[in-house]
Amino acid sequence: MPDLSRFYENSYLLRQKFFGAVSYLSGYFFIRLYFIVLLGLNLLIWLTAYFINASVSQDLVVLHYNIDFGVDLIGSVQRIYIIPLLGLIIILVNAVLIFIFSRRKDFKFFSHLLLTASLTVNLFLLIALGSIYLINFR
Repeated sequence: MPDLSRFYENSYLLRQKFFGAVSYLSGYFFIRLYFIVLLGLNLLIWLTAYFINASVSQDLVVLHYNIDFGVDLIGSVQRIYIIPLLGLIIILVNAVLIFIFSRRKDFKFFSHLLLTASLTVNLFLLIALGSIYLINFR
C-alpha cells in the first residue's frame, strides 16, 4: 500500500513554495501591472472569439486570408478559440519562466523581456481576430 503521508507532505511543500514565489513576485509593481494588462487583454480576446462564434450563421468560416492567394484556410467556427487559448498558454509559459528566473541577478531584465513578449503576442492575436471578423462579416 502506498504511503499517502509522503504524498501529502510533498504536495503541502510544493503548495507552500508556489505561494511563496507568487507572494515574492507580486511584491513588484511592474509584474502586477503587466499581469493585469495581460489578463485583461486575453479576456478581451476570449470575448471577441465568443462574439465571432455567436455571430456566425453557417458552419464554416474563413480563418485565414492571404493577400496574394486570397482565402487559404476555411474551417469550423470553433477553431477560432485556438487563438485565445494560444495567448493564454503563452502567458502561462512566460509566468513559469519568470518563476524560474526569479532568483537570478538579472531577474528584472528577463521579466520585462518575457512579459513584453507576452503582451506583444496577445496584441497580435487580437489583431488576427479582428481581421477574421472583417473577412467574414464585411
